[in-house]
Amino acid sequence: MAPESVSGLKTPGVSFEIPRVSELLYLKTREALAKEGYTFFVNIKPLSIGQLVEDEVKRGLFEHVVPSENMRAIVPPQMEIAINPKDPRIKNSNSKSTDTIIRMIEEREAVIKVRLPKEVRDFINIRIQNTSVLVQIFDKYQRETGKQIFPRWFGGWFGATDDQTSPGRVAFAGRYSPGRRLYIGDTNRFRGNEDNNVFALDVVVLPRQLAA
Repeated sequence: MAPESVSGLKTPGVSFEIPRVSELLYLKTREALAKEGYTFFVNIKPLSIGQLVEDEVKRGLFEHVVPSENMRAIVPPQMEIAINPKDPRIKNSNSKSTDTIIRMIEEREAVIKVRLPKEVRDFINIRIQNTSVLVQIFDKYQRETGKQIFPRWFGGWFGATDDQTSPGRVAFAGRYSPGRRLYIGDTNRFRGNEDNNVFALDVVVLPRQLAA
């Protein structure tokens, strides 16, 4: 669990209810998501950016990490997520305030749930994810495919988070170009990023399997 505050900053909630379902419903959920293009699955570990930066292996992933104790301390829940590897961005979500991005993610969730079979649609969540989750997604995708999650025609882009780095500013994670390492920076929470390259990511949280 993330601490309630670090250095006087309120840490955003990263814990949420993840339904537990039978193995059959879990497999049906994965199958239904795959039909909608969510074909890349990642088991997220409860590790903060601070822990990843300190790890002897993982520290090599980073070009820059904004020096924020608050952001570095936020720990995501252990969970499984799915993305559409062809383009995990939500269209037209760049250069938006964080509140607008959260609303667009909620709208995306509503759209996807309607497309899924009734028996599984209530078991998934799409929500803004924290910096560590995005880094774990980018890292696993590159290790498993040898590629990076960036459209070839696009110079570079970043995923938005609601992780506070300082009052009124939130973190983003990505690369300035496909050949560079991960850059964790921050931007104004209320105006969005002026470079127009920070997007909401379409990240689906899967249900957990009930213990056998």
